[in-house]
Parts: sequence; C-alpha cells; structure tokens
Amino acid sequence: MNKSMNADRFQALIDAYGASPARWPEAERRAALDFLAGDPAAQARVDQARALDDMLDCVTAVDHLRAELDQPAFEAAINRYAAEFSLANNVVRFPSPAPSRAPRRRMPWSVVWGTGIGLAACLAGAVLGVNLSLAGLSDVRAQTVLEQVAMIDTGE
Repeated sequence: MNKSMNADRFQALIDAYGASPARWPEAERRAALDFLAGDPAAQARVDQARALDDMLDCVTAVDHLRAELDQPAFEAAINRYAAEFSLANNVVRFPSPAPSRAPRRRMPWSVVWGTGIGLAACLAGAVLGVNLSLAGLSDVRAQTVLEQVAMIDTGE
C-alpha cells in the first residue's frame, strides 16, 4: 500500500470523481490503484460508486437551448395560472375544479319504440291515403270518359 493514500482520501477521491480510474487525477491515480489493490473495503466502495455512476449515466442531459426557447411560453403559462391561485396564511389555495355536470338521463327504450311505431303508423296512413285517393281519381276519370262517350253517341 502507498502511504500517501488512506481510506478517507480514497473515499473523497471516488466521491468526487466516481468509480472509473480514468476520471481520477493523474497525480493520485497510481496511489489510488495501489490502495485499491491492497484493501478489500476499498473495492466495496468502488462497487457502490460504480452503481451510482451507472445510474447517473442513464440520466439524459438537458437541452439548454430548447429550455431557453420554451422559457417564454412557460412564463406566460405561469402568469396566466398564477392569477387563479390565492394566498391565505402562507398557504397557496388552488382554484376549485369546475362543478361537474349532472349525468345525462338516458331516454327509456319504451319512448324510443313508441315514437318509432307512431312514425311508422303515420307513414303507412299517408301511403294508404294517397293510394286510395288515386284509386278514387281513376274511378272519377273513368266516369267522366263514359259520360263524354255517351254524350258523343247521343249527339249532344
């Protein structure tokens, strides 16, 4: 073990630079690697730091340019909604939600069927009435034709 590296300094080194020796300062890297090779507790500390490094590597970087472009829209939304909040006794009270509408009442099926049957009866009556009136007109026409023929035959 190197006498210039101790457990506290090694812990500070991995806390500051992580588990990868490539990130450690060049001046202390050799001493830290020697300390790591000779101390099993140091290996456990590096394993913990490596787990943290792996989690941090999964975090995506913030796109600062996009954040700056979205800032005016964000501030406008904050200003628009800030007027709806009220401050009372250092407690922010959010506006109460709009009252919900009463559920729509569904029309009972008997009304639907009754209306449909009534409309069908009206339509059938109209069709029957038109047919009967046309039949009556044809009788009137036939009577008129017969009368005209009779008038021609008699010479009137």
